[in-house]
Amino acid sequence: MVNITGIFKALKLSVLAALGLAYLFTGILSITNWGVDLVGVNQHFYSNFIPGDLGFALVALTIGVSLIASTYYALRGDQATHLAAVASGTWLALGALAIQIMVTAATVLDAVIVCEEIGFSTLIEQLLRMDVILGCIALLISVHYTLMLRRMIKSQ
Repeated sequence: MVNITGIFKALKLSVLAALGLAYLFTGILSITNWGVDLVGVNQHFYSNFIPGDLGFALVALTIGVSLIASTYYALRGDQATHLAAVASGTWLALGALAIQIMVTAATVLDAVIVCEEIGFSTLIEQLLRMDVILGCIALLISVHYTLMLRRMIKSQ
């Protein structure tokens, strides 16, 4: 007989680990792009999607480490630390998502106020950054884990 609960748990942990690795990879590429800007070389990696911004890189690395740590704690059986790490990682990812959406809205409003045209490609470029793409995935994950954390706190 197949253990559906075990398969679901393995799938959840795999998604968390994959999302954490994606954030780590994004953070590393962002630091690389930032370093390339400092040196003055005009060779960026996926600069349309991953900005050369140290602040974004530190946030992405923090999210990645939190999500991978949460997977580690889940495998060790430490449910409380697992939920705390995944909650902090996904909530930070949601914060980065919200900030990028606000930056895009501010860009649009600025163009409207000064009566400038704003290209559709500019909007798409800002909404297809990795903090938005990965943040949307983190949004889906955070709902489940926030409810789990809430149930755990209520049961105490």
